[in-house]
Amino acid sequence: MSKQLEFENVAYPLHELLNEISSQTGVEFSYTSELNTNQYIKLPSLKGSLKYFLNEIIDTKAFKIINRDNKIFLVGIPPSERKYSISGFVTDSETGESLINASIVNLEDYTGTISNNFGFYSFTLNQKAHQLQISYVGYQNIIIDLNPKQDTSINISLQPNSILNEIKVLADQKSNNINHQFVSTSSLTSESFSNSGILGENDLFQNLVQFPGVQTSNEGLGGFIVRNGSPSQNLILLDDVPVYYSSHLLGLFSVFNPDAINHVKLIKGGFPAHYGGRVSSVLDIRMKDGNSKKLGGDFSIGLLTAKFNLHGPIKKDKTTFNLSVRRSYLDLLVNGILDLADSDINAGYYFGDLNFKLTHKFSQRDKIFFSTYWGGDLIKVKNTEERTATSKEKTENKVGWGNFTNSLRWNHVYSNHLFANTSLILSRYTFLVKDKRSTQNEDESFKENYNYQFRSGIRDFSLKTEFDWIPDAKHYLKFGMETSLHHTKPGSELYRNNDQDEQNTSNDQIISSKEIILFGECQIQFGKKFLVNIGSRWSSFIVEGTYYSTLEPRFSTQYHLNPKWTLTGSFSQMTQYLHLVTTSSLSLPTDLWLPVTSKIKPIDSFQYTGGTNYSISKSVKFSAEYYHKLSRNVLEFSDASFFQNVGADWEKMVVAGKSWSKGLEFNLSKTNGKTTGNMAYTLSKSHVKYPEINSGKTFASPYDRRHDFSVLFNQKLSKKVDFSIAWVYGSGLPATLSSTNVNAVSPYSPGSISSVPIFSHRNGFRLPDYHRMDFSINFRKFKKHGIRTWNLSINNVYNRKNANYVSISENQNEFGSTTYSLKQISLFSFLPSVSYSYKF
Repeated sequence: MSKQLEFENVAYPLHELLNEISSQTGVEFSYTSELNTNQYIKLPSLKGSLKYFLNEIIDTKAFKIINRDNKIFLVGIPPSERKYSISGFVTDSETGESLINASIVNLEDYTGTISNNFGFYSFTLNQKAHQLQISYVGYQNIIIDLNPKQDTSINISLQPNSILNEIKVLADQKSNNINHQFVSTSSLTSESFSNSGILGENDLFQNLVQFPGVQTSNEGLGGFIVRNGSPSQNLILLDDVPVYYSSHLLGLFSVFNPDAINHVKLIKGGFPAHYGGRVSSVLDIRMKDGNSKKLGGDFSIGLLTAKFNLHGPIKKDKTTFNLSVRRSYLDLLVNGILDLADSDINAGYYFGDLNFKLTHKFSQRDKIFFSTYWGGDLIKVKNTEERTATSKEKTENKVGWGNFTNSLRWNHVYSNHLFANTSLILSRYTFLVKDKRSTQNEDESFKENYNYQFRSGIRDFSLKTEFDWIPDAKHYLKFGMETSLHHTKPGSELYRNNDQDEQNTSNDQIISSKEIILFGECQIQFGKKFLVNIGSRWSSFIVEGTYYSTLEPRFSTQYHLNPKWTLTGSFSQMTQYLHLVTTSSLSLPTDLWLPVTSKIKPIDSFQYTGGTNYSISKSVKFSAEYYHKLSRNVLEFSDASFFQNVGADWEKMVVAGKSWSKGLEFNLSKTNGKTTGNMAYTLSKSHVKYPEINSGKTFASPYDRRHDFSVLFNQKLSKKVDFSIAWVYGSGLPATLSSTNVNAVSPYSPGSISSVPIFSHRNGFRLPDYHRMDFSINFRKFKKHGIRTWNLSINNVYNRKNANYVSISENQNEFGSTTYSLKQISLFSFLPSVSYSYKF
């Protein structure tokens, strides 16, 4: 069958084509009347091998090609055994927005699939009558009758459910979804966000803490804690781009504007092989594409922020855009008050976000996306004061930090079985401090006499290609590669003092590192009850002549005992090549990202999980899961060190150790109807051990929260009024306090004696328990051109004074005796707010 054939014409009747092949090769054909030999065949080429032409001219879905003793038999496959692929995209019928994780189920045997991160789906059906059910969060289910006789592309549009704002499960309870990431995974859409946040902000992180295993942070810490891991161990992706700093305003808000979010997936364990780079969790955030049918949007204004969203088609059903802008205006209010008071001080703080996404569809097989995000915080103080009767001094202080991300992605459908996504990615995080002073003498302009600047940050360039290959209904394969270039700047300083004729510039060398990743995973369905995902991720990291290479195996499984009861299990190894060196107990951008070195190794994590899911009814679900996690090469400052100077040898100030975490998670949720809610409880324990800290003894990790409990209750009173109540509780986090004080000679003033604290045990003290209740109510009015909404909310309803920081205070009475007491600092208390929004 390797003989090369040549043809003179492009098209032939099939019987003539078979005769011509016989004359050139000498082979004989045998076939039944099922084969339509009168049909015209258009050849893809005039030259090629026998095997090539046979696969092109014969429908291999309907006929088997058997070669024996120079004879070729074309044997018909019974219609009931013929398999055809069904593929396409699932979208919103009103906006054209891609629907991620929409469920497509064959109602005959409850097998099927879900749509991927771009709304694409593909699976295989036999040639006979089928009924397909398509469902998605908050949308009306539809059923399609189908009798495939060839590979078929079907694009599916779902109608939003306007009767009840339901949060439905993403798949029918009887379905074994072949590409559903089912272990330790939770999903949210923008429509299913509860009004949980501070000052009326519907914040993503405040919604995440309603899931088990996601623990609350104390105010001021920022981020979120997943299974006792630090916030820096969470991989946060915005349209495939890593985000390094995720909080505004001392951790009060996340940097993600809910108006720009389409879908959120949180993975706590059983990590698929295409995710990596962090060791605690993956938060995969997808931005909205924009309305492809008509122009729309919304705006809102609250006590702290104003937001605006606009989306629509540039070219209907071809090119869309989505623009979201958010800004706080605390600085405008403060400066307005200072101006009215005729003050010489100009001060303020603000944060802002901008999300923009552009989507263009070239054809049914090709689509391109461009996403960009800018977000930043800025604190600035300007002051002018008189130094003498003839001179003035002007000072300007500024602290700013923020993220800038870009991704350019191309989707291509190679066939009904093969989908590809290629991404070009830029992520940048920057931190800046400026301190400038100028003087003005009589009849002169201001002249600069002091200037100090500090800059640090990280910048990534990445190219990533991944493929989804679905050969049949029992297999789903995902594989690809990624290469990245990291530029890390720990810090650069500029110092100039003209009064003392001093100038010093310290530019830290940019640390360049390279990363190459290969990954592959296969999800296999055995029968109707057993589902397995097995894969691996190989990563290599090169920095300053040091080479690291790691193989990370992944395995997860799901077994259906019956249609209501499921057992799950997983194992994952994760590697993290970047360390966050923490320098403050608050969520401040002074923390520095630094890559591994020849002395500092990457963090390795090994996690095992086992769990069960049970459907009590169609709307009430219960789940329980156990996890055990071991992490190596976790960094901590030594007892004698604290990182204050970026030019110092930080490798000598930190020590590497191990951490152990284990826990039980329980979740009870009601997802349908006018009354919905969620109840989650986590019992966990986390310890760390460092050879040079705490005398080498094991002690509680900074994120060891024994009990964590949350309740969310949503009630829809009518189409116009709904409210939500959220309550969270967490046992106190560990803290290190001095056990006693001794008198010693002061290192700063050798002639004086000062009291020096002595720390006997690391993290031996527990902060008070954390808890609070939030309340929110919406009043809607449906107008001719849109929906008007008033939101009233109260954060920390009963004014709980939660501890952000606790210290020991030393007091002396009138008799000279010394007493000690605990001093607690609390940041946020009872906070009512009101906001107005209009959606058009």
